[in-house]
Amino acid sequence: MKVELPQGGYQGLAGDGVVEFRGVPFALPPVGELRFKAPRPLPDSDRSVNADRYPLPSLQVKNPLMGVEDSGEDCLYLNIWVPEGEGPFPVMLWYHGGGYIAGSVSQPLYNGAALAASQKVVVVHAAYRLGAHGFADFAAIAPELEADSNLGLRDQVAALEWVNRHIEAFGGRPDRVTLFGESAGGFSVATLMATPRARPLFQGAIVQSGAGDFALAPEEVAKVTSAFVEALPGEGSAADKLRQADPKAWIAAQNQALRTLVKRGLRDTTPQFAMNFQPMVDGDLLPRLPVDAIADGEARDIALMASVCRDEYHFFQYAGPMAGFPSVEELRRFDEAEILRRFQRALPQHGQQALSYYQRTVTPDPQRSNMDWFSAMETDRLFRVPTLRLLDAQAAHRDDTRGFQFTWTSQQFGVPMGACHVIDVPFVFGVTDTPAGMFFTGGGEPARALAAEVQKVWGDFAHGRAVQGPAWKDTRRVRQFGPGDAEAALLDADGEALWADIIPVPGTAKPGQGA
Repeated sequence: MKVELPQGGYQGLAGDGVVEFRGVPFALPPVGELRFKAPRPLPDSDRSVNADRYPLPSLQVKNPLMGVEDSGEDCLYLNIWVPEGEGPFPVMLWYHGGGYIAGSVSQPLYNGAALAASQKVVVVHAAYRLGAHGFADFAAIAPELEADSNLGLRDQVAALEWVNRHIEAFGGRPDRVTLFGESAGGFSVATLMATPRARPLFQGAIVQSGAGDFALAPEEVAKVTSAFVEALPGEGSAADKLRQADPKAWIAAQNQALRTLVKRGLRDTTPQFAMNFQPMVDGDLLPRLPVDAIADGEARDIALMASVCRDEYHFFQYAGPMAGFPSVEELRRFDEAEILRRFQRALPQHGQQALSYYQRTVTPDPQRSNMDWFSAMETDRLFRVPTLRLLDAQAAHRDDTRGFQFTWTSQQFGVPMGACHVIDVPFVFGVTDTPAGMFFTGGGEPARALAAEVQKVWGDFAHGRAVQGPAWKDTRRVRQFGPGDAEAALLDADGEALWADIIPVPGTAKPGQGA
């Protein structure tokens, strides 16, 4: 299959039930004079290429777990899978995870062939600039660069605009586009629901392990940006240091800036460590905190499904030794005073109250540690409660809003990981029997069967068909994928009461809590 576009022709690769197009550019490379600029459209061209090479991801640390060996600044590309058969087909546009500092559209866990073939959808994976390239704000600190802000978000919008203009040539329907993403990709989808420029261009949103509060005020972005520029080597102005920085220096400075504490979600009650390169509420491209805009009905034309994994934070806490974090043995040596200190750092003014709640409700696994209490709290702080707030916000305007929770457990990290972060991804893409998928799921027939169930739900949603599961507006319950009850509540009554003052319902924040 060959596709002719104004920007050139692309010859795809025949696969199992699909034709795959690798490394299709959607904007000019953001290098040289365009390094600090919003994405620029591609010029018309009569060139023809074989779309048979996966693109490099945005500049980042080498990460074998994500399949990232090399990276660079020339990163604004799409991977596309087109199913066999008579189109046109609905489109599912994926934004990858990685905390806005890592990840790739080409990592094996995201291979879109099985999803495209089984659900008869065109699957598109869109890259975007990461870290300081994508989410620092250099306008004030280096005005001579005439830098644009929110570049990573602008890249995501540009990819969506490209799909709207060109996906018909690949057999896709520009009037039936569903955005989906996991982790930072899930946060991105919710953010795009609140981005006026993007909102008319898609009809459905699937937010996996994400939410609508992963954004910063300009002054918070300025703090992170200043820390980044200060850590760059060299002499001269900020602009000089930024222009001269090579990839190694850039990454080193970015790692230094990750130590800056920020107010996630424009509130004081949940200080954010490490994941501090985030979209900026700039009053322009992103006028408001996403969950607030959604609560006010600004995304009422977009159907929403949102999901979490039951034990999200186990991935960060117990897979840590692979990245040099504390071992399980070290975690087991943490006494209650140390655990309380960590609770108080993560939840100022609410640490003791939260620790008492999780000690009552969570029984630590002896193969892990008493830090299971902290992991359960972080699962709620980062993912479950923000997802609940997002579902509440959209269900106030749409009866078809649905929630899901993955309960499939992973045993592949040396300790029981529960239903940890990323466990959902192999099921969505139907790759449970690939090496990457088996790393999380163990593979086998039960995993294949669950993958088929999950893919049907995601595919039905993309086609605009009715999705089975409790309506959030009526029940505030989620459908579960994996062992356990068919449905569940995300929080019990005591949990709801605990988190009401920490992550307030949009529009109910008290003085000192932030917006």
